Amino acid sequence: MVSTVLKGEFGYIRIPGNNDFAFRKVDSIASDIVTHINKVNSAEIKGWIIDLRFNTGGNMYPILLGLKDFIGDEVVFGGFRNAKDEPSGKWEIRDSKMLIDGIELTQKSQVDRPISSSTPLVILTSTYTASAGEMTAISLIGRPYATIIGEPTANYTTAVQGFKINEYAGINLSTDYVVDRNNKVYKSNIVPDIEVIGGDDLDNLLRDEKINKALEFLIRPLTGLVCSFFL
Repeated sequence: MVSTVLKGEFGYIRIPGNNDFAFRKVDSIASDIVTHINKVNSAEIKGWIIDLRFNTGGNMYPILLGLKDFIGDEVVFGGFRNAKDEPSGKWEIRDSKMLIDGIELTQKSQVDRPISSSTPLVILTSTYTASAGEMTAISLIGRPYATIIGEPTANYTTAVQGFKINEYAGINLSTDYVVDRNNKVYKSNIVPDIEVIGGDDLDNLLRDEKINKALEFLIRPLTGLVCSFFL
């Protein structure tokens, strides 16, 4: 994970994928994200970049928990729909608590400084953004003053369920589609609002074309921000 301040007033955090499929690192992953947020968050921060370009998947729940303050409050921010278009899962935040299908995910670490829902936010994506990375992006789609910049994602936007064949074998099948807070169903990849192909430079972030496009977007006056989710 990487975090820094760009141009003195924009927070940047890069969140990679994880391998916490056994749910043993939920606390540590979420706390690590909060630590990086606190590292750069200050009164001078006027906008944020959440970089999911190299989030190839894993367990999405600790990532969502760590980013809870960006997602919002008193909101159903996503969930799943089955093949009959029936709700089969719900992600929400109520009274500042994250609930997944009604079960609370507790957060041990807290952000030191509140993050306003009106703070501009850019999510960076690439063709490597997959599965949990895509779910994370979807959880932020529809948030006020949020937009996605980068490349179309990898197209792993389904819920996977395991089925036992016998005592020696099993199979994982995609059973549900994910939906965002506006009830848009994602049956394929996420298409960014502003497409930027290539130009990645992790050694020098200020030469990275996607980051520069994000900064260009964030530097605009707030009244000039355009987000396709409200069109």
